Amino acid sequence: AEGGEAEGEAEAEAEAEEGEEGEEGEEEEEHFTAVDLDAACMLLGGVTFVMFLFQLVNINDDDVRRYAWKVVSNTISIFMAVLFFQGNNQMLEMKAKEWGWSPAVMVLLEFIHCSFYVISMFAMVGYVTGVWEENVDLGKMEWVYADAMLCNFEEVVPEQKVRAVKQGVMDATKSVALDEQYGMEIAVVKKAVEHDKRWRQNKAWSTLLAHMGGFAAISAGGAMQHLETFKSNPLLAFLPVVITTIVLFVLFQMTGILRAKLKSDAKRTGRPGKRAIMVHEIISEAENDILALAISFNLIQVARFAIEGQLPDIEGRQEPPIPVTLTRAFLMFGCSLAFVGLSIGMAGVRTKIVESAEKAKEAAHAKSHPGEAHHGAEHGAAKEGEEAEDETMAERLTDIIMNAFAMCSAWCTLFGARAVWMLSGINDKIEVTSIDGRILLAIMLSIGSFVVVYYLDKVDDAMRPSPGAVNTSSAEKAISSIVGAISVLVGFTWENSFDGAVAAVASLNSAHPQCTKFVLGIVVFGGLAIPWRRFILKRALQLEDLKMARDKALLIKSKQEVLQARAQAGTHRDDTRPLLQKRLPSP
Repeated sequence: AEGGEAEGEAEAEAEAEEGEEGEEGEEEEEHFTAVDLDAACMLLGGVTFVMFLFQLVNINDDDVRRYAWKVVSNTISIFMAVLFFQGNNQMLEMKAKEWGWSPAVMVLLEFIHCSFYVISMFAMVGYVTGVWEENVDLGKMEWVYADAMLCNFEEVVPEQKVRAVKQGVMDATKSVALDEQYGMEIAVVKKAVEHDKRWRQNKAWSTLLAHMGGFAAISAGGAMQHLETFKSNPLLAFLPVVITTIVLFVLFQMTGILRAKLKSDAKRTGRPGKRAIMVHEIISEAENDILALAISFNLIQVARFAIEGQLPDIEGRQEPPIPVTLTRAFLMFGCSLAFVGLSIGMAGVRTKIVESAEKAKEAAHAKSHPGEAHHGAEHGAAKEGEEAEDETMAERLTDIIMNAFAMCSAWCTLFGARAVWMLSGINDKIEVTSIDGRILLAIMLSIGSFVVVYYLDKVDDAMRPSPGAVNTSSAEKAISSIVGAISVLVGFTWENSFDGAVAAVASLNSAHPQCTKFVLGIVVFGGLAIPWRRFILKRALQLEDLKMARDKALLIKSKQEVLQARAQAGTHRDDTRPLLQKRLPSP
């Protein structure tokens, strides 16, 4: 009996030990490492963010969709441009250190680096446009598929398949074509295919090279700010901002001379000059972006110097780190709101300049053609569809300053958000400079930016004189500028995240991290550039074209309604002027 009891106790102890081992095994199975948690957060957060983005770019509001696609397109463009530029710039700095060049020489080298991107942009846009002795007709209208659900959307359709051509209606712009494979009819439209194709290619190259040139100009201005002559106080640190702006203006005046020559050559040879006009419009817009980027970032460096008491490095980091206070964080957000107000004010100034210029032109036209002064509305409607005249220097300056102030607001928001993160308890667990911190900050700023974009569209709709009317006030210009600045904010936060990821991967090659980062930048650039241009930028430009077409149609409609109202009221001058001319004696 005693032996049986001993055996029973041994079996009970064995079962207890097995139960404890099983519980320990279950606990070990539920244990997750920090890498597991990072991967889980990346999976859940990534899928959620992608679906949120998918919902936003397909929202039931064309204006919000246009803003969303613009932000996404600019974000990817900035990421590619900055990654490619930083790879090049780090290789340049590495060689400069090997050769023992002084900081002053590095400033000159950075300006040459910026000039290289500007010259490359002009050459590439000119080549794609075909300004150098090319005989392709950019205005040739061709039939293309108009069903966006098809993989051959906007591809050229043979004319013999188009119903309108078969029926002899040669002036038709919309029709259907028969799909012989499936026996169904597909909508087709007539478009200037070659013109649109080259316009999109030029926008892609000009956007990328403008962002590269802008960050090269930032690097040049930042290197100048850190020279012994300028880094002692904020007032002196502001002088490189002015010097950089002057250098860029001189460089852009040179390209302006080349653009004017292209126009004059086209006029002299009797050509319409469509290529020269395309080059001028694209290059001017890109140069304005370069100036706005360079002015905004280096100006905020000066503002941070004044607020924090230490000039940040060229990439905006405080080295050595300084304590962050709530006052400094609020000052950065206050500066952000102030710059938004200044940007809106500059939009109003630009509107006044444009209105004054238009009134002066109308007065000059009435003085030189007194018999046609009453045709103002008809003349304006007839001018619709023609190429717009070149903007004046005053208009261009206000555009640059307005965009620069909007971008200043974006930079202030970014640095203010970083300061708030460091003050919060989150920074104790996830530092803002870590890869996790950069990604989380980018996600939060992206969501906040898209919310701001949504409500900016509501403000734009509320300021229209009537539903569906054209918003000709300065609000539309200011909102467009702010959306562009938001895209810079989102783009730079994500670029900062990807830059950290590339640096982490490059650290695996401890012997040559700069070369590894340079190669990774080229690989990522090559992998993203083509799909970005073919799908994302294309959709953003399509929505921009849709807006312009609607505004043009609404403007013509409003002018026609004015003419009809005058005719119904019996006050139309076309009916009274001939009678007055008969009654009044000639002078």
